[in-house]
Amino acid sequence: MTESAEHQFLSQCATEILGRLSRTNLYAYVEAERRKFDFACELRRDWSRPLVGQTLWNHTAGVDKDVRTMLLDAEADICAYVARDTIKSRRLLSEALHDFRSGSDLARPHRLRVFWIPEDFDADEESQRNLVADLLTEQVSRDILMNVVFGNLTAEDVRFFVRTSGLAGLHLALLFVISTAAEEFSRIRDLAEKSQVSQGAVRERLIRLLGCGFLRQFGGGVTLAGATLKGRVFLDFCGVLRREVGSGEMSAELLHLMNLLDMRYAPSALNHAKETLHLAGPALTEVPEMVTGRMVSTIEVAEERWGVDLQDIPHVIHENDRNWGTMGSAFIRRLRDESQRYSP
Repeated sequence: MTESAEHQFLSQCATEILGRLSRTNLYAYVEAERRKFDFACELRRDWSRPLVGQTLWNHTAGVDKDVRTMLLDAEADICAYVARDTIKSRRLLSEALHDFRSGSDLARPHRLRVFWIPEDFDADEESQRNLVADLLTEQVSRDILMNVVFGNLTAEDVRFFVRTSGLAGLHLALLFVISTAAEEFSRIRDLAEKSQVSQGAVRERLIRLLGCGFLRQFGGGVTLAGATLKGRVFLDFCGVLRREVGSGEMSAELLHLMNLLDMRYAPSALNHAKETLHLAGPALTEVPEMVTGRMVSTIEVAEERWGVDLQDIPHVIHENDRNWGTMGSAFIRRLRDESQRYSP
């Protein structure tokens, strides 16, 4: 069956969006063999995430086949479905997903990300192509990039980070040290000695980093902490922001990601943020321009005082081995074997 102009445009547009946004260097985009799909690629961050995609336009009856083809592909981590937004399409998709969720197969329906396109889209109209490209860019970048590849990094995470007052830059320096440490988890005493600050100051910043989701803890309290995918992405984002602000040239790709994080760039906010970095308050931490200013100022302080270098950060990604102490691995295995009887 000959593909319509709308079908061809949407398939090409989806991969072009992912390829273009990879210019930020926050992830790598690699073309992949299409096989039986309309488009396919790999998104490489801390690990490779194969993506396969189908486009639905005229052939509404093919919904079940499209969904089945994607979800039964065991190699795909992300299944993108760009579909014409009609009542019939939504009903057929709902029915297909219901069958998967109620069946005995392990297709992992949560991998499916659906992007609805207005049903009256005409690919022959340039203005409509531009409008749909913007719509798809917003949907794909929010759902696939921010929620999956970037570990669900949100605007609130960034704001919670910049609300810190007092010893400026320490929380960013600690995140950098933890993310690049040879050992997976770091202790408060070791971090305090390395940073030449009190353990209380370190403990307070670790709690904030845990609240942002940039760290995960092991055991009680915050005595042991390791960097998350979101934390590593945030550090790399800071590096890109620092480099482009320093050069005076803000790329369209970075500005788009900043918009997703409710950040805006205003050069006049940078000096004001630097002068008030030790303070906190709504006017300093909630205004999008000031959020960007505080981020840049925080990075500068972390560079000057703690020697943090956010260019080409040597992240250390550890396996998920754990020292279970007196409980022992054998006991953990018994518990998991027992819980299998109650698994769905």
